[in-house]
Amino acid sequence: MAIPPRRWVGYALLAAGLSLLFDTFTFLLTNWSPLKVPMYAANELAVGCLLIVAGVLVLFAPTLKRTLLRIRIGVALILIPAAIYGGWEWWMATRTWVPLVMPVSLAQGHIRSPEFKINLDAGFWIFVEVETQVDDEGVSCLIGYTSDYCRKNGVRELRASWTLSDSGKVVASGSSARDQGLRGGTLSKARGLGNFSVPAGNHFVLDVEFPEDNSHFNGGHPRLAIVPLSYWSFAENRPPVLLFAMFLGAIGTALFVSGIVESTIRRRDEQRVSLTSLGPIAGGFQWEAEPTTKKSDTERRPLFRARTLVGVGLAILGIAVFATVKRWIDTRSFVPVDIPVSLAVGHIRTGPFKINLKDEYQVRIKTGWESYFDPNCPTYMHLPKADWFLYKDGQLVKKRIGSEPSDYLGSFDGENGTYELDLDIQSNSGCLDPGHPRLLVYTNKADYDDYASPILWAAGLCITLGASLVLLGIIARSTESHLSSIRISNSESVGQNFQWAQKLPLRRPIVGIPPFGLLAGIVFAILAILMMVLTGAFRYTSRGLWVHLLKPGAVPVKPDAWTEPVIVLVTDAGPGQGPGLSINSRVVAWDDLASALKHELSGRREWTVYVEGDDCVAWANVANVIDIARGYGAKVFLLPQPDRKPCKTYVGTRPPRI
Repeated sequence: MAIPPRRWVGYALLAAGLSLLFDTFTFLLTNWSPLKVPMYAANELAVGCLLIVAGVLVLFAPTLKRTLLRIRIGVALILIPAAIYGGWEWWMATRTWVPLVMPVSLAQGHIRSPEFKINLDAGFWIFVEVETQVDDEGVSCLIGYTSDYCRKNGVRELRASWTLSDSGKVVASGSSARDQGLRGGTLSKARGLGNFSVPAGNHFVLDVEFPEDNSHFNGGHPRLAIVPLSYWSFAENRPPVLLFAMFLGAIGTALFVSGIVESTIRRRDEQRVSLTSLGPIAGGFQWEAEPTTKKSDTERRPLFRARTLVGVGLAILGIAVFATVKRWIDTRSFVPVDIPVSLAVGHIRTGPFKINLKDEYQVRIKTGWESYFDPNCPTYMHLPKADWFLYKDGQLVKKRIGSEPSDYLGSFDGENGTYELDLDIQSNSGCLDPGHPRLLVYTNKADYDDYASPILWAAGLCITLGASLVLLGIIARSTESHLSSIRISNSESVGQNFQWAQKLPLRRPIVGIPPFGLLAGIVFAILAILMMVLTGAFRYTSRGLWVHLLKPGAVPVKPDAWTEPVIVLVTDAGPGQGPGLSINSRVVAWDDLASALKHELSGRREWTVYVEGDDCVAWANVANVIDIARGYGAKVFLLPQPDRKPCKTYVGTRPPRI
């Protein structure tokens, strides 16, 4: 018996897909590819799965044609989301997330990269990375930190200018003086040269010019690299795509299983003939289809059954609730003010803005330190000091005067109305202006999202159940229309001992598994599992600053017999005075804390800092010391003071609320 060409094609697709899967798994387990396929493992896996699915569809195409509509819809709802998620993973795997990584020399001169491609429309960051093993202090100076070591040895930050060309045409340019940035670490540190954003292309070349000689750092294996600025903005889309695929796949699986069950029951019932009287039945037993126009009035069915009407109602209710809640969330003023400002001494007026929520609103200045760094203007030493006045409908409702320098300026209770904010910058923090600072007035949207999320999920469940009921009603009506058109005829070829039964449509005597219960149960179970997983996996909480607490009675440990431990003491200077600061009993100004602390740690094998603060000192001041110490990679221990009495005098960065 000859094999049809369709089967040959199906077998070929299956063989090709299984071969690619075998090659992929072998490579992942042994790092050796038997077939030497010139593609990434993720791409090879996706192509193999696609070929296997195509082969199965080709082989079972005639069977799928004979199956119920419900089964075909289920198969489609399983394959479509699988293809969507597989396509997303394939797209993510084929992007050039790191277009360029090449070793370079930091000697004075010009460097030209080989030709590289970019197939991603996003912003990219250019930087030079150097390993710290060659000279940790020197590398810190090279990337932009300033300290006594840098001034003593004459090590300056790395300077460079660059141009990016595509097919010989310059499309972007910059320099380290204009677009600064850095990245620290224990094994390596990087100095940013600039950012660029260009359309995708295949013929990019980067030219870099080093005006100064830093070849003594070549022992740190410097590398020139280009990486995207916002990889996580792409990666964070993976969970929604996966949830969408799982949601459609769950519905498709429910339809597929219920269709298989109904098809099995139908084939079993078709093998039986139930008659009302005993007697021989001739082999000429005949069936014929009568026109549907001969139905009596009692046989006529309503246009829409109750199940379909309930489904339509649930779907409309779910859509209305979802649209209403989404519209309400989108129209609330969670961030009524977000404007660029200058942090130089002067006056800032926001202009009228509306608030339509009764909630607490925060006032904050976003300094933009994430995108800009100036070693001569560190953010923690140049925080703005500002007074502000809040007006509602032309009347003063709140003011804040005499606050300490901070990017957090306070809060107020907002209600429905039109507001206006006046801000007086009293400290000169204009050196932070290249970071494009912004004035924000905002409230916490996460609380509202937490309340709205269950409602949106319930609305989505109503839409799903309603659509399932409507779909099952359409399928049931189509099936009943087909069965009711088949009747026993008045043929005389039936045996003499047979008595005709009442002329009614043939119905199944025993109903199988309820399709709605099966579908709704599976969908609800999968949604419940997803809700539990999402509730536990995607709820992030603030962890604060990680520190160690020294046990009561214990003393700071010396790193060796000749070196004293680094102890930073924050002391109370009295009411109305800023706290004092000392390192190992040596008084240090707050502006010199970073450089003094780094100088103390530079000659030590282990970087450990012990922090102690008076009870009268605000926690914000102690947290500032911890933040600076952790910024250098030091391990921080807090020294408890169990024998001291609590302080009753308020001294801190924020006045008490009256």
